[in-house]
Amino acid sequence: MKKISICLFLLFSFSLFAQTRKSKIKLVQYLPYCGGAKPNKDLNNTPNKSVAYANKKLIFISDKQIIDTLITDKNGYLKCNLPDGIYKFYEPWKFYKLIPKGIQQNNINMDCLKEHWAKEDLKMTISKKTVSVVNNLLYPKCAYQFPCLIKKYLPN
Repeated sequence: MKKISICLFLLFSFSLFAQTRKSKIKLVQYLPYCGGAKPNKDLNNTPNKSVAYANKKLIFISDKQIIDTLITDKNGYLKCNLPDGIYKFYEPWKFYKLIPKGIQQNNINMDCLKEHWAKEDLKMTISKKTVSVVNNLLYPKCAYQFPCLIKKYLPN
C-alpha cells in the first residue's frame, strides 16, 4: 500500500512540473529626453535609446491570486518557470501604492493615482503553446509628464 501511495504522489508531482513553462523575456526601456543638457548623438545620452531593464524587481499577481516577486538579471532578462495562466506585473511603487520618487504628495491628484496603481506594467499570458507579453514599461515618463500631477513644472 505504501508503494502505491508513493507512486501516486510521484506521478502527481511530475504532472505539476509538466504544467509549468520556462520563459525568458528581454525587457528594455527607451529613455526619454527630459530636459537639461542637449543630447549628443555621439554620446550615450541620446534620447529614445534602448536600455536593458536590468536588476529590477517586479511583483506579479497570477489569475489565481498568487503573489510573488521576480528580478530581472543584469542583461534585462526576466526568467521564470510558471504554470499556464495570466500574470500581471507591477513595479514595487505601484504594487505597494506609493507615490513615485521625485514627486511631492501635495502635487498629486490622488483619484488619478489610484487608477494609475491599478494599471499593470507588464502582462504575460502563458499557454501550452505560446507566451505572449504586453510590455507597458517600454516608455517611462519624465517626472513632469506624470499624468496625475496637478501642476506640471516644465524643465528650463
